[in-house]
Amino acid sequence: MGLGPILALAGPDCEGIGSGAFAQPANTLSSTAFLLAGLCILARSRRISGRRIELAVFGLAVAGNAVGGLLYHGIRSEVATWVHDEAILAVLVFAVVFALARFRGWPTPATVAAFVATLAGSGALIALVPASSYAMFAALGVGAGAWEMGEYRHELPAIRAQGLSPRRAARLGVAAVAVLAATAFSLGRTGAELCRPESAFQWHAVWHVLAAVAMALYAYAAIEPHAGQDRTG
Repeated sequence: MGLGPILALAGPDCEGIGSGAFAQPANTLSSTAFLLAGLCILARSRRISGRRIELAVFGLAVAGNAVGGLLYHGIRSEVATWVHDEAILAVLVFAVVFALARFRGWPTPATVAAFVATLAGSGALIALVPASSYAMFAALGVGAGAWEMGEYRHELPAIRAQGLSPRRAARLGVAAVAVLAATAFSLGRTGAELCRPESAFQWHAVWHVLAAVAMALYAYAAIEPHAGQDRTG
C-alpha cells in the first residue's frame, strides 16, 4: 500500500516499524494533534489582554510535541529521542513553573526566565543521561497533577454553590481527559495485552490526540485570564 507494509515486530509504543514514508504511520500522523492544539493556543494568545506571552510560550511547547512525534515515530533520526523527550518536558516544566509563578506572584519576565532556564537544564541532563527523562516525566507529572488536584479541591465548594463556569468545566475536563489519555497510553505500550503492532489502529495514537486536547483545555482553564476568575479562582 502507499505507506508500505507494517511489520509485525513491535517498535516503540507498540506500532510495528514499516517500510513506507513514516516508520510508524499511525503514531506519526496522530502527532499532528499537538500542532493543531498549539496553533489554537497561539491564536488565542493574540486575542487576550493578559498573560499573552505565557500562553504563547505554552502554545509553542505544545506544538513542539508534533515535531518530536514526527522525528521519533516517523523519521527516526539520531536526535529524535532527545527532541521527543525535551518536547514533553517543555509542557510539564511549563505547568510546574507557571503554578509556582502564580503562587509566588512572579511577573511575566521572571516566569519565562525560570521556564527557559529549567528547560535548558533538563535538556542538558537528558543529553548526558538519556534515561533520566523518565524520572523527570514522573516527577514533573506528579508535581503538576498534585497542584491541579489541589486547585480542584479548593474550588469544589464554589462549584456546589455557583455551578460550573466555562473555566471550571474546562479545568475539570483536563482531569477527565488526562485519565483517558493515561489509559490509552498504558494500553498502547509495547507488550501490553491489547498491543497489536500490525494494526492500523494504535492506542498510542489515541494518547496523542487526548493529550493534545488536555493541553488545550489546560491553556484555557489555567493560563488564560478570565473575567472575575469566578470570584474564587
